[in-house]
Amino acid sequence: MTNESYIYRPELADKLWATIGPFVTSCVDAAATESRYSKPELFAAATPLTVWAWGTAGLPLDPTAIFDRDVIDRFTSVVPQYRTKGSRNTMRSRLLRISEALLTPEAIVTALRPLGASDPSAPYSDREVAALRSWASVQPTAARRSSAIGLLALGIGTGLSGKEIIDCRLADVVADDDGVVVTVRGDRARRIPVSRDWEDALVRIVENGAIDRPVFREGQFGANPNLITDFVSRSRGKVALQARRMRATWIVHHLNAGTSTLAFLDAAGVQTLEAFDRFVRFADTGQWDENRARMRGPVALPDWELGRHE
Repeated sequence: MTNESYIYRPELADKLWATIGPFVTSCVDAAATESRYSKPELFAAATPLTVWAWGTAGLPLDPTAIFDRDVIDRFTSVVPQYRTKGSRNTMRSRLLRISEALLTPEAIVTALRPLGASDPSAPYSDREVAALRSWASVQPTAARRSSAIGLLALGIGTGLSGKEIIDCRLADVVADDDGVVVTVRGDRARRIPVSRDWEDALVRIVENGAIDRPVFREGQFGANPNLITDFVSRSRGKVALQARRMRATWIVHHLNAGTSTLAFLDAAGVQTLEAFDRFVRFADTGQWDENRARMRGPVALPDWELGRHE
């Protein structure tokens, strides 16, 4: 079947396809003339991305928003069926070809859905984090894009306070075979393993700058406590971005992950669990079977196995 005669029939609810179908179809039609991929292959990539970006990440049905490179990277990283290297590479390749066909280098998102005001202790949802990543990717200059993604990586991916974000230098970020670690200096000196989802962002920043420059706001070597607020207020796209909520997102992530208590306290730079009291209501209680197995402890070795290891 040729591209011209192909009719795509998605396995989606009629109401959902009625909403996103015209957008997906127009994007695929436009990209098919410049891509080596067939229409069936392009539809198979563009449709699930659009469902996720529009329905989960809250982005508008605009090619510059849906087919942004950072949105594509995020989509192929978080959607389970694309976790294997082969499936992820295949999906990314198709989506990037669509992006290249539809977007100009200067293309930007003109109307990201803003994040509303919320409890400063409330973590950002997955949908809000995806919107924040998109916000970072559409800043007008390379320096501002670097600062925006660095801000998110240090806040959401590392749990730094506002002052610690401002003080962090590229020399404080070290990558090795086991991931990325940020060293915090000053009164609450410590080392923090960066969450896996944010490692690549920090590595790219470190690779492209002098080690004495700040991760956030290159050239701003002052003690301005409002540096984050000023940057966000002057940025492209309106977002309710707060250092406290980014740190809350990091804290709740580790509460849900069951991170070792002592390791968690040390990484957070606090002395007691009371510091996390206000975040407990946002944490996931987990599944009974998983909780029961975790609390029961590891499987005990039989006596003969214990003897073997003595």
